[in-house]
Amino acid sequence: MTEIGAMKDKSQHTGQAINFGFLSVAIFSVIAAGTYTTLAGLLATKFIASGIEWDATNISIGIAVNMALYGLFSPFAVALMKTYGVRRVSVCALGVLIASSLLCMIPNLLLFNVVWGVFIGAAVGAFTMSYAALIATTYFSRNIGLVSGVLTAASVLGQFLLLPFWAEVSDVWGWRAPLLGAGSIALVALLLNLKYTPHSKPAGAVSLNTTVQIVVEPLIMALRHPAFWALLAVFFLCGATTNGLLWSHFTAFCGDIGLDATSASIVLALVGIFNVVGTTASGWLSDRFSARAILAFIFFGRGLTLFWLPLIITSEFDPMIATFGIVFGILDVATVPPVVLLCNRAFGDNGPIIFSWISAGHQIGAGFMALTGGIIRSQLGTYDLMWMIGGAFCILAATVSSFSRVRKQPYPA
Repeated sequence: MTEIGAMKDKSQHTGQAINFGFLSVAIFSVIAAGTYTTLAGLLATKFIASGIEWDATNISIGIAVNMALYGLFSPFAVALMKTYGVRRVSVCALGVLIASSLLCMIPNLLLFNVVWGVFIGAAVGAFTMSYAALIATTYFSRNIGLVSGVLTAASVLGQFLLLPFWAEVSDVWGWRAPLLGAGSIALVALLLNLKYTPHSKPAGAVSLNTTVQIVVEPLIMALRHPAFWALLAVFFLCGATTNGLLWSHFTAFCGDIGLDATSASIVLALVGIFNVVGTTASGWLSDRFSARAILAFIFFGRGLTLFWLPLIITSEFDPMIATFGIVFGILDVATVPPVVLLCNRAFGDNGPIIFSWISAGHQIGAGFMALTGGIIRSQLGTYDLMWMIGGAFCILAATVSSFSRVRKQPYPA
């Protein structure tokens, strides 16, 4: 009996080691994909410096499509993973990122917009919060909150932490160097997935048609309920005032002011680092106080920072712009925990699926503002109006959050 018990303990320990090895690979994959989400804004400043007459305006269509597909493809990526396995879909998505990196090195504006918008947008969409939820639920059922939080934090770090490094690399080796670096990271992630990601399909896997039906039918039912539209509107405005602004135009905006790309990337890195602080605090508070009040407070504070930014930015990296990065970072992804809580409260067991669709609305809002910002810069020669619109959107989102009543819906599981 003792020998049998020892064998069981060894088996359990081995299984845990394999799972946490896979978690490390999942974290690295999310970071690799996240690297692409903020790279376009940096590239826009480097194109001009390299003699290519492209700026954020020229590539804003590709950025807008990228952000929209980033959100819209996410639910279907999860469906594909549940049908064909996490390993196959992850490897395919990373392969697309590698090939797309090489294609984007060809200085053709139409090609860049198509590849960045369609292919990179869809491939990065395979590694969103929905991916984190699937990994946590399927492979770490005893630590779902911890694992999903770690993967979310990894996504934020991937988006911002490497930007200062890419800026320095591009100064030395040219605008293609960050693309080559991002593609190399994706290649390492692909090889790690081939070795460590479980080959089997997640437990309970069904046919593709059935899985897509599970993803789409709750959305069709949710469309009838005001709670869905309220949360969708709030998250649309959230995406417009975060990803749509900072990911796409902040570096180019700094270039207009005279602040170099490396300094702009440091500010975005501060945003990424303090995202973790804000998200953790927001989640803790949402469990104890009114989620609607917390959401309204976050949006109101974010709006003030966007109104404040054009007033304090100069051509020098100083404490004021660093303070902006810290404060905005605290308020950036902090909207996610209260929205998840409200979504689960309204839609019960279908809450996670509905949240994935609301997240798609977040990315559509981001794409809308990315395109709008490019038009504003093209027509007016300055981004100032964009920041004012962003601040106004935040005040509107705070108002909607304050007065919307999100109640349990008569919504079958």
